[in-house]
Order: sequence, then structure tokens, then C-alpha cells
Amino acid sequence: MTTAQMWSVAASVAAIDLLFAVLLTRWIRPPWPLGLPAALLALGTLCFAALFTWAFRTFWDNCYGGVLPGWFRTVAPLVGGVLGSLGWGMWWVARRISDRWCVPVFLSLGALESVPGHINAIYGRGLLSHCVPVLGITPLSAMVFGLFEFALYWSVILAWAGLVARGSDVSRGA
Repeated sequence: MTTAQMWSVAASVAAIDLLFAVLLTRWIRPPWPLGLPAALLALGTLCFAALFTWAFRTFWDNCYGGVLPGWFRTVAPLVGGVLGSLGWGMWWVARRISDRWCVPVFLSLGALESVPGHINAIYGRGLLSHCVPVLGITPLSAMVFGLFEFALYWSVILAWAGLVARGSDVSRGA
């Protein structure tokens, strides 16, 4: 992948994120589904654990194995699960900032969640000089893509959690 391609993919994912943000803001609004925080916790944990497991198994040899110790591969589901469990806290913060803009705030927090890990991978571990798929791309393009990538993950998780929460609210008679 080249830097130009990374910028192009980032722009495409940003457009998808914007569409998700508009749709989710119209669909998930007060009164909030009662089960939404629990669904975000469960689904965020499950999805990120699965994502990290898949990524580390699929890209270990040509990417992550060059920048991480071997034992890290075995704890990838746990690391992903911890990252995903932050969804509950992000929702809590977003609710306190603004009921009207809760969904965009939540998705923005989800995007920002990518920053520490990507900074560590890029600057602390040399990901862009050791990971074959992204060799030589600029750090800025990788960081910007990472923001939109994580916003997309959290958009999908929020949509799924909204469905689960609304279903559980209906079954409880709420």
C-alpha cells in the first residue's frame, strides 16, 4: 500500500463513518434503550477480542510478528477485549457531554481510542518499517486512517448494540 492509497482508503472510510453517524444519530436517541450500555460492553468486548484474534492470526508473519513479542499473540483476545470493554465508559462520557450529540461524541471517542495504540505501533515499535502491507506509508496517513477505522468499528458495534438493547427492552416490556 502507498501513502496515496492510504489517504484514499481513509477518505472512503470517513464517508462511510459520516453516513453511519447520521443514521445512528437519527435512530439511537433519547429515551435511550435501557440495555444499551450493557450491550455496548458485551458486544464491544466480543467484537474487539474477535478482531484482534483474527488480525494477529492472519497478519502475524508479515506484520505483527516483526514488532511484537511472540507471547503477545496468545493474549491478543484479552487485549482486544479490554479495548472493546471501553465502549461502556465512552457511552457514559458521551451521555454526560450531550444527549443531543451523544452518538457523534461516542463515535469520536471511539476514533480517539485508536490513537495510543497507533502511536505505540508506529513510533514505539516501528510498524511502518516492519509490517509488509504498510511499508513506507507516512505516519500521518496511518494515524488518520486509524481514526476513521476505529470510528467504523464503533459504528457497527453501536448499531448492533442498539438492536440488541431495543430487543431486550421490548422483551422486558419497557
